[in-house]
Parts: sequence; C-alpha cells; structure tokens
Amino acid sequence: MAKTTYRMCGGLAVMPGHDMAMLKRMSAKGWHVVGINRALLYRFEQGEPHGYDYAVDFQRDFSEEARELYGLGGWEPVVLGPGWQIVRAEAGTTPLYTDDDAESETLRESRKGLGLRALLCAVAAALFFVLQSRLSAQGNEPASWACLAACMVLAAGFVFSLFPFVGYTRSLRKIHAEQEADPRR
Repeated sequence: MAKTTYRMCGGLAVMPGHDMAMLKRMSAKGWHVVGINRALLYRFEQGEPHGYDYAVDFQRDFSEEARELYGLGGWEPVVLGPGWQIVRAEAGTTPLYTDDDAESETLRESRKGLGLRALLCAVAAALFFVLQSRLSAQGNEPASWACLAACMVLAAGFVFSLFPFVGYTRSLRKIHAEQEADPRR
C-alpha cells in the first residue's frame, strides 16, 4: 500500500502559480499528486523523487483530442476536475501556453458568468436573510430556519463563484501587464 500525505490547495483559480510550485517541490521530494478531495486537499503518494513541471489549465471540455495535444507537447493529465486540469511534464518542457492570447481566451471563457452568478447569490442571500429576520421576529421558527439554511447555501454559492472570478481576473491582468511590459510576447 502506497504512503499518502495531504496538502491544502491554495485555490487553483486564485493562486495557480503558488500551487504548481508546491506540486513541483513535492515531486522533487518524492511525493506525487494523484488527486484532490472535496475538502480541497491535494493527495500525494510517495514514490521516487522526480523533476516535474506542473501546470493548471481551465478548459471546460477536456476531450480525447485535447489529451492527445497535451501528450504531443509532453504533458500528461494527473488530476482532472470540472472545468480544470492539472498536468505535468518533465522539468524544462515547453510551457503549456506559449501564446498569451490563447491563455487569455481560456481564462475569459472560464470567468464568463461567474461575476453575475456571485452577484445573484449575494443579492438572494441578503433577501433570504432579511426574510429570515422578519419571520423570526414573528415567531415563525421553522420558516425562519429554512430561510437561514437557504441564506447559507447562497452564501456558499457566492464564495465559490467570487473567488474563481477574482482569480481569473487577476491572472488576466497579469498577462495584460506582461504584454504591455514586453510587446514582443
């Protein structure tokens, strides 16, 4: 049975560079990422130390054709999620994205709709909270608790929409700033 250990995910959309550097350091120590669980913990299995580069891609449709293209570039998928993939390659392999425009387009597609979803969840959560306080003041405890539960669900939707939206936006701004600093990119 393989030894396993876990490390916290910093947020693939929020801090992708930080997480990929951590995965690289872990592989150099002999711990290779094999999954990510619902608690946002990376799961590592112990193996031989190896020099891998890691990258995250936010393609919504990770088809067999996309896998083949990654493979041709030397990249193999190691963890697949809904709308994202973590891939790895031998250290020094050509980066996953050599074209800023292609990376920007992928990030824009991933970001699409998240800001609106976060706003709608926030407004709905606020409305349920107001309704909950009125019902509570009237003594209607079952309905008050139901509104509070709905408020919590919507608040979670807000968080899980807002953080990726902010992360994608930061990544897009970083790419844009790098392009302005070096127009040859």
